[in-house]
Amino acid sequence: MTAWWWVLLVVVVWLTVGLLTAAWFVIRAGHRHRLWYVVGGLLGPLFIPIAIERGRANATVVDVANRPPTGQGTGLRVAVGVDGSPESDRALRAIARALGGTVSELVLVTVTNPDRVGLDVGAEQRAARRMLDERAEALPGELPPPTTEVVRGHPVDALLAAAEAHDVDLLVVGRHGHGMQNRLLGSVAEELSRRSPRALLLGSPRSR
Repeated sequence: MTAWWWVLLVVVVWLTVGLLTAAWFVIRAGHRHRLWYVVGGLLGPLFIPIAIERGRANATVVDVANRPPTGQGTGLRVAVGVDGSPESDRALRAIARALGGTVSELVLVTVTNPDRVGLDVGAEQRAARRMLDERAEALPGELPPPTTEVVRGHPVDALLAAAEAHDVDLLVVGRHGHGMQNRLLGSVAEELSRRSPRALLLGSPRSR
């Protein structure tokens, strides 16, 4: 094999390792900026420790509102992952219909992108707060006033941390099923089904 074939092989392996690591990093760690693919392609195998470190970043609660008093009632404690999608909205409505009279504590959680920086962080956080407030205001009166939390970080870690912090009996998320972006988001539900030690309810995507 001539020297330029070896060079080509090294370049292909370098790019493949970097891009595959970036792909896993984007899906697993909730980092959705496509610039990570460029970084992965350039750094190749050197990107692996960076991806591992970023994937372990802790979820951080950046905004909390409407926290109800603790020890309120003896009903179910429920956390619902809310992202503004039709699937998560259907999951929230299903909980409202099915468990309206049996819930003593309700937590609505949304997760923001850990890759946002500068002014983008504030804008995304304000949009997340508006979205949560709209969902909370639309809830029926049978449900208790919800705690609403905006968490920055990996969606799975954020939802599991919220469920643990509130010691919920049930964690609810919508499951996405169509399109590339929905497949990425659907991986959150899939991973939650493997990692959650608590009861988990997955809202099915609308059939097409």
